[in-house]
Amino acid sequence: MLEIVLRVFLGLFLLANGLNFWFHWIPITPPTQETANRLMDGLVFSGLFEIVKFVEIAAGVLLLANRFVPFSLLLMLPLTVVILYADIVLIGTAETWIFAMLLAVPQFALMLAHLPNYLPIFAMHSRPRMTTAQDVRDIVLHRA
Repeated sequence: MLEIVLRVFLGLFLLANGLNFWFHWIPITPPTQETANRLMDGLVFSGLFEIVKFVEIAAGVLLLANRFVPFSLLLMLPLTVVILYADIVLIGTAETWIFAMLLAVPQFALMLAHLPNYLPIFAMHSRPRMTTAQDVRDIVLHRA
């Protein structure tokens, strides 16, 4: 039950924040720290911020649909790390700390809940082999 609550909360959180880039329904206070401003300017002017927001929306929709949940959490992981760094280290206000925790705590808890899906990634030694179409079907349809 907790997994469902966390998944739905994180999905809505990501979807709302991703869509906010285009619809501006949640007011955003620009950071006053020079380094944080430079980071944001670089992301926005390079067009990378749009990609970040697209990833947030895609991950949010996947979480809400309960589809490809381990993948969506993994997709968000690099963004979450950067957001944590920016919100906690660069900006460091109470508001940004709360935002960072609302993102990171459910994400990391869900990743722990899905740990068996990630464990094969950490194999010290593996034997590469060609993946067949049947292998992909089995994994996607959860028959593995």
